[in-house]
Amino acid sequence: MAQDRPDIPMPLRRAVLVEAGHRCAIPACRQTPIEIAHITPWTKVREHRFENLISLCPNCHTRFDRGEIDRKAMLQYKENLEVLNSRYTDTERQFLKVCVQNWETFRSKHLNSDVTLDKFREGRVISLGNMRLHTDMWWLLSNLLDDGIITLGNELPGLFENGLVTQVSLTDKGCSLIGRVVDAEPI
Repeated sequence: MAQDRPDIPMPLRRAVLVEAGHRCAIPACRQTPIEIAHITPWTKVREHRFENLISLCPNCHTRFDRGEIDRKAMLQYKENLEVLNSRYTDTERQFLKVCVQNWETFRSKHLNSDVTLDKFREGRVISLGNMRLHTDMWWLLSNLLDDGIITLGNELPGLFENGLVTQVSLTDKGCSLIGRVVDAEPI
C-alpha cells in the first residue's frame, strides 16, 4: 500500500464486508480470508467509497489486478450484491448460494463435455436447486416464491412426526437468475 494512501475507515470496511457476508463477493468463490479491493484503482480515484469497494479473497483479488477478471464483471458483481441484499433474506440468499455452488461443481466436472447449462437447468444431468422444506416453513423463501424464482411442489410425508415436507425447485426464471449470477450479468 502506498504511504500516501489512508486506511479504509472501519465503518466503511465493515459495510463492504457485511455486504458480501464476510466472504469473497464472486458468487462461485465465496472464500475466506478476504481483502477489500478498489474496483476502479486507488491511483485513479484517490478515495475510498462504498460504491467502488468490493470484498475479494486474495486469489480473486490477484486475478482481478492481473486483468483475468475484468472491471465490467467486478462492477456487475457489486451491483448484483446490492440487488440480492436488498431483496432477499439471509435464508433466501443461502438457497441461491447453494444453487450457484452446485452449478460451479457441475461445470468443473463436465468442462470438456457437451453438457450445457440448459441441460443442467432442465435437470437432465443433476439437480440444481431442489430441496425439501417443512410445509409450515414456506414463508422462509417467500420473496423467492413471490418473484417466481422457486416453485413449491406437492406435500410429501416428512421426517417430522405429523409433518409434511414440500419440494422446492427452481423455476426457469430461477435457473436464468443463477446463470446470470454465475456469468456476472445483470440480475
